[in-house]
Amino acid sequence: MGVMKKRKKEPMGELRMDSTADVAFLLLIFFIVTTIFAAEQGLTLVLPGKQKKNDDIVKVKQSNIATLFVRADNRVTLDNKPIEINHIKVAIEDRLLANAKLVVMLKIHPEANYGMMVACLDELKQAHANKVSLKTSTK
Repeated sequence: MGVMKKRKKEPMGELRMDSTADVAFLLLIFFIVTTIFAAEQGLTLVLPGKQKKNDDIVKVKQSNIATLFVRADNRVTLDNKPIEINHIKVAIEDRLLANAKLVVMLKIHPEANYGMMVACLDELKQAHANKVSLKTSTK
């Protein structure tokens, strides 16, 4: 009987780790370059240009002005009458149908919540009130 020799296992191929850092950096660069960064959304307001002369000032009749006031305690009034935020759209739409020259003056108390101003502006935008004046006022 012959003696059987044990066969040695051949060594497996090595996995070189030299290039893993390079691959990681290439992936990082790839994702940075291909990522779309969202632009910060803010309030879109079209502001008038600079007044050149006193003739550029437009005087508006009191009957063409609707005053929307956000008080310090965040209560909202329309022409000194209390109104809920979700009723502003309907009220302004009705006023715009009756008077196409209507200008809405949005007065905000300095201590009022910023979110209330944004909510009022949203309601005015939904009511298609294109002539809006913003003002900070205590009364």
